[in-house]
Amino acid sequence: METENQDYSKIWAYRKQQFNSITLSPDELNLLHDEIIRQTITIAFNKTTQIFGSPPSPFCFFVMGSSGRKEQGIWSDQDHGIIFEHNHPEVRNYFLSLGKEISEGLMQVGYSLCEGKVMASNPFWCRSYNQWMQQLNDWIDDASWESIRYLLTFMDSRAFLGEERFIRQLKQYSYQLIDEKHLLTRILDNTMHIKKTIGVFGQLLLETHGPYSGCLNIKESAIYPYVNAGRILAINEKLNATTTIDRLKGVPDSVLPKQNREKYANQFAKLQTYRLVYGIHTDYESGHYLAVNKLSKVEKKNVKDIIKDGIQLTEYVKMLAAKGDQNGNE
Repeated sequence: METENQDYSKIWAYRKQQFNSITLSPDELNLLHDEIIRQTITIAFNKTTQIFGSPPSPFCFFVMGSSGRKEQGIWSDQDHGIIFEHNHPEVRNYFLSLGKEISEGLMQVGYSLCEGKVMASNPFWCRSYNQWMQQLNDWIDDASWESIRYLLTFMDSRAFLGEERFIRQLKQYSYQLIDEKHLLTRILDNTMHIKKTIGVFGQLLLETHGPYSGCLNIKESAIYPYVNAGRILAINEKLNATTTIDRLKGVPDSVLPKQNREKYANQFAKLQTYRLVYGIHTDYESGHYLAVNKLSKVEKKNVKDIIKDGIQLTEYVKMLAAKGDQNGNE
């Protein structure tokens, strides 16, 4: 086992060295994550082909969540899946084996297994192209809270290895169905909750107990509003973009004026920097909290403004979604 894991251990050592010795910007951090993930899945792919031979079908390995959006912090868990073209039991078993090796490799280089098992080692997230089409159709038809959650998880997918067209085509198929079902407001219902973190006197409301007492939860109060709004805009405009900033910048002037697009994109970029610089980063969960006592008075005001703008953007997108569902999108 030690010999088999030697290549992964080298990547883990490289990751620690890079994260400990370099002051990274959010963009540089996510480029580094991509490099580490790419090295890991290359080893996993080579190991799989050595045992089972070449892939029996065209396929796409894709990532989701913050990795799909290129918005990871220092620590990140796994969210990924596989689409393969030919639907046959032997083909499915091959790609489940590949998914299992990728999941194991990523765990060994520092990406914890997803608690919800949103990984290509799970048959639920490793399907043929036609099965994926049917699953997307089922989620949209059902429109329950859980189905919408799964659908939105897939909407943040980004091709990492193989046929990028599979992801692009499935997203466009989903956009068409969402449009036909007038589902935007239902999707928004799943994502509209925003944790209140600004009090009536304009003060930041910090955690009062637990390991993050005195810290600010920016995942629920600030990151989610921008991410969810960007995703709704991408669905509404049928965009292929996955990053929140690209989604915000990608909508036309008729939907969101350029000045507003730039403001919200800049605020989200600033938020990512604050998270990286002032986050705790001892593990995945802690990276979503700001150590507010380290912020200057000006920085605290900036964080408040970012949160307020996120709420403003969410309210605008709610209105846009309601209007789109009433009139239908041409």
